[in-house]
Amino acid sequence: MSAIDPSEIRKALGSFATGVTVITTRVGGQLHGLTANSFTSVSLAPPVLLFCIDRSRKSFAAFADTETFTINVLNSSQRSLSDRFATSSGDKWRELRYVEDDLGNVMFPDAAAVFNCAKRQMIESGDHMIVLGEVLQFQQNAAVDPLVYCRSQYCVPAAIPPAAPPG
Repeated sequence: MSAIDPSEIRKALGSFATGVTVITTRVGGQLHGLTANSFTSVSLAPPVLLFCIDRSRKSFAAFADTETFTINVLNSSQRSLSDRFATSSGDKWRELRYVEDDLGNVMFPDAAAVFNCAKRQMIESGDHMIVLGEVLQFQQNAAVDPLVYCRSQYCVPAAIPPAAPPG
């Protein structure tokens, strides 16, 4: 069996459309944030979410140390936030409009949804850590479309009409 080429499997995984999130935390008074599309619901009772973070990311230590984090599901007009937090260079927070949640983490106005979480567990897997958090509070903005990422490009969801009944 031959080794799997990381660039080829990345392309294949890109066929799975995902939402785009910016995950934030505050540690020692300093804000940290990253863009992630590896985010999903784990459980509804209790409400538990997960995201994955590369252990080589500059912000990894902050997410390892934090007790809380906030997941901002970006709306289709927030691509610039995704781009800003996808990089580890520069001051991500300079001239940025945001509000703080009850935990001191950043929420972005007009996000499609926001989940304020208490970290419950971290699981090592390959070059990433899986971070599980229990939802303490959330809000949804159904008036906006979520930002979607598929095949290395941003897009927005489009409704597909229901199939005609057979016969």
